[in-house]
Amino acid sequence: MIGVNIVGISILGIFLLFIFLKRKKVTSDYLLILTILLFGLVLLTNIWIHEGGLTVLKLIFTYLFNTFLFPSFLIYGLVLIDEEHKIRKKWWWIFSFAIVFNLFMLIDVVFVSDYSTPEKVQALLQSPPLIHTLIYKALYLFIIVVSVWFLKKIKWYQNKIKNQYSSVELIHLNWFRNFTYVYLILHIIELILFSLVDLGIQKNLPIIITISSITMVLAVFYLCYNGIRQYTLAEFHESLEPKELDNYESGDNTQFNVSSPHLKYRTSSLSKEELRLLFIQINQLLDEEKVYLDPQLKIQNLSDRLQISTHKISQTINTQGGMSFFDYVNGFRVEYLKNLLANPENRKYTILALGIESGFNSKASLNRIFKKYVRVSPKEFQKAQFTN
Repeated sequence: MIGVNIVGISILGIFLLFIFLKRKKVTSDYLLILTILLFGLVLLTNIWIHEGGLTVLKLIFTYLFNTFLFPSFLIYGLVLIDEEHKIRKKWWWIFSFAIVFNLFMLIDVVFVSDYSTPEKVQALLQSPPLIHTLIYKALYLFIIVVSVWFLKKIKWYQNKIKNQYSSVELIHLNWFRNFTYVYLILHIIELILFSLVDLGIQKNLPIIITISSITMVLAVFYLCYNGIRQYTLAEFHESLEPKELDNYESGDNTQFNVSSPHLKYRTSSLSKEELRLLFIQINQLLDEEKVYLDPQLKIQNLSDRLQISTHKISQTINTQGGMSFFDYVNGFRVEYLKNLLANPENRKYTILALGIESGFNSKASLNRIFKKYVRVSPKEFQKAQFTN
């Protein structure tokens, strides 16, 4: 186990070096640094305990670093999906349980209990008093509930960007969602297993801690790696009109309901006839000028061309087309690619080359989106055109 901690600290050090060498650091970079430092301190404390035995001071530091790790990574994620890419005062409640937990431990150590020997500290871990058991379980429940809340935030964000961008591979934050799922599932499993220990059903506490630690190390490496290579979201946030930023405020969906895959507008500033005519204009722009061939096409580009707000364009595509801007534009790209694939003269080109010409910006997105619309891969579609 000590080897895992040493390797973990070494790799985290490399991650830190990469971030420090980055020229233009933003708020999320500093929060990732904080997350890496906290997790590195958790691993360092594990080595400290292993080398010199468990003392109450080491236990306090272990709880301190562990309890503040979750809020730090959560704030990091919230900044990534924030429209201005900055920390909000309304998020400070996320640190509340960590503060309460550590205050409880400090009061218990200084004023209430006697942990003067390693045996007494070990007894606290093996057979904790009821109040300790309750607050430990409450911490797990807090992490589980807040993680579920944050996953909903990520889903909301992913719905939002699909109504602004025709390509979301670099900003969809699937990697952060995956990490959050691992973190959530890990804590659910730990809560169940530790509850079984309390009931005397499960006794292999060291094995539980070891497996949990290794899984967490791998998950944090995954988070750090993707966090470092994360494409800046500043361009996305700048593309939103100032008056629309208020409508996109987290948790305040006054203008549309994002619980479904596509945004549903509750109120409309356009009549049905105006929506129909605007949809014809949008279709003509894409069909005749083929603006969808630009892989970085944004809804703002259509807004500039048509001199109509992005909100109205998004509203029109959602209501008239029944889909997001992302799906709408990629539908044109798929049709364009189908024509290229069906042309015998294009067989000398790779499918990826034809896909890039059609407006796709990666092989992965090309295959995934094409199969979603056509039900077969581009290669299978092309092969079928020349087998009859």
